[in-house]
Amino acid sequence: MQFHGSPPRRGAENSTWFAYSLAYALLEGSAEVLEVPSTDLSVTVKQSEAGAEIPQIILYDNVPGGAGLVARLEEEGVFRQCLQEAQRRVSGICGCGENTSCNGCLRSYTNQFAHALLTRGPVEKYLDDALSRWV
Repeated sequence: MQFHGSPPRRGAENSTWFAYSLAYALLEGSAEVLEVPSTDLSVTVKQSEAGAEIPQIILYDNVPGGAGLVARLEEEGVFRQCLQEAQRRVSGICGCGENTSCNGCLRSYTNQFAHALLTRGPVEKYLDDALSRWV
C-alpha cells in the first residue's frame, strides 16, 4: 500500500517509524474487519523511494500458501472499514499517551523490535485526515 501526504513528523527516520506505526494499526484494523486473528496477517515497511514521504507498507497473509485475506481488502468498502477500525484502535481508547503505544493499540509480540518507537497519536491524526477526505 502506498499512502500519500506528509507524516506528522518530518525526517527520514521519523517517517519510517511513522510508517511502522501506521502499518501495525492497519494490520490490527484489517484483522478485526476480516474477523481473523492478527497473527494471520503480517506487515513490513519498504524503505522510501526518492520523493515518497511515507515508505510503502506491505500487508500480507501470514499463512502457508496464503489465504486470500489481503485480497479481500481490495474492495473499497472493506478497505474503508479497515481504515476506520485502525483509526478507532489509535483513538486513545486504550488509555496510553499519544506519543507512545501499548498492547491495546499498536504493540504485539511480533513487533517487539519497534515498541519504543511506535506512537499512536500521529497515526490517529493522519487517519482522521484521510478518512475526512474520503469521497
